[in-house]
Formats: sequence, structure tokens, C-alpha cells
Amino acid sequence: MPQIYVRVTGGAIRTALVLLMLALSGLALVWLLVGPELAIGLGFGLIALVRGLVALFKPGD
Repeated sequence: MPQIYVRVTGGAIRTALVLLMLALSGLALVWLLVGPELAIGLGFGLIALVRGLVALFKPGD
């Protein structure tokens, strides 16, 4: 089975945290301007997208 090595640097962690902050800020803005229904739906969509990307790059069993 092929091995995949990923190096996580401080810059990568900072970028991930900034992206998380932007996504949460966007959802909060949608919540305030449009309503909670759309914000909750977009939040579930983001969760499904992230879980899909993690499963895509996760090594197989």
C-alpha cells in the first residue's frame, strides 16, 4: 500500500484557521442578513464538503 506523508507547518495551520474564521464570519453574516435557515443549510453543506475532502485524502484501509 502506498504511503502518503503530509508535513504540516505553522503557515498551513495559520491558513486553515484564517479560512475557518472567514467561513464562520460568512455564515454569521448570512444569518443576520438573510435568516437562520439558509445559514444552517450552508453550514451543513460546508461540513459535508470538508468531510468529503478528508475522506478523499485519507489513506484507504
